[in-house]
Amino acid sequence: MPLSRSSFLAVLLSGMIGNVQLRTCEESLLKQNGKFSKADVNGLISEDNMQQIKMCLTVLGKDRLEKSTANMLWKDLVKVHKTVEDIPEEELQLLGWITTGIPENDFLNLSLTDIETIAAFGKYRNLSDNQLIYLKQAVEYQWSYKGPSDFSGYDLAALGQLLCVYNTTQIADIKPLAYKAAAAAVSNLMYCPEDIMKELATLARSKDAFGDPSEWTAVQVALIGCVIAGLDSVSNINPEAFEGLAASSVQCLPGKTLQAMSIDQLSHLSLSSVHALSPSQRSSLSVSQLEAIQGTAKMFGSVLKSSNPSNSATRWLMLLLSTTVYPLRRSNMC
Repeated sequence: MPLSRSSFLAVLLSGMIGNVQLRTCEESLLKQNGKFSKADVNGLISEDNMQQIKMCLTVLGKDRLEKSTANMLWKDLVKVHKTVEDIPEEELQLLGWITTGIPENDFLNLSLTDIETIAAFGKYRNLSDNQLIYLKQAVEYQWSYKGPSDFSGYDLAALGQLLCVYNTTQIADIKPLAYKAAAAAVSNLMYCPEDIMKELATLARSKDAFGDPSEWTAVQVALIGCVIAGLDSVSNINPEAFEGLAASSVQCLPGKTLQAMSIDQLSHLSLSSVHALSPSQRSSLSVSQLEAIQGTAKMFGSVLKSSNPSNSATRWLMLLLSTTVYPLRRSNMC
């Protein structure tokens, strides 16, 4: 007996649903208005979509998420694996900004045996202080056999933002050589308490690390980054050394550090660093300081605008720029 039209369509659709994934995690198909909504991501992290979970985590965690969306994705991932403890570390390492949706207590149940997992959680994700504190407790449980005085540079680099919730005594216990090895990796700590930045700056000034700030070079300032905010004074840093301060480091400098910089020091910031200054950072500067950074922007801007690659003098100037300011910026961004 031949099937009716409605019966035929029902059979056809059931076959399609059973054999073809109707939704993918391709960013171009999901992202609306510059961000993911709950409707975009609903059902993507599920047992029915196991083959795509890693790709979905990578795509969905790539950029900032609303906390409610991140929390929904986290709950879906827990549901797939039944418990927090059973989530594979290779998936935890892909969470990205989904991390913001993890409830505080869940951090205590994460599997953190691989230092690469700790490093993934050590990146800046705008976690609350409580989330960071619980995550720190989880790491301390995993590393119960060692304390800050035993940390290697590799350990410090992995901890990253977690260093901001250590206490000053613990930071002071870190060996200067270990800090020096990890300096570039912790050069852009965001919203770290002032007392922690002071302890890190003390490590940076140690003779076993970078020594006297008056002798720091552009390369060393590039490695130290916004830890200079912990110095009692930045005035004795050689102005030329600020050519090494990367744009990413400028972004995490507090206003009072920028206010303490001399006109000569500000004049040596790279064009990318000047452009990285936020409106609130600029508003903290005096008129003469603003004129100094605007002069830098005008100088570099006019050079680049008038550049003609066919002109030999222009080619020489562009080569000079590419072998001085720009390599420092590129090699020291994190």
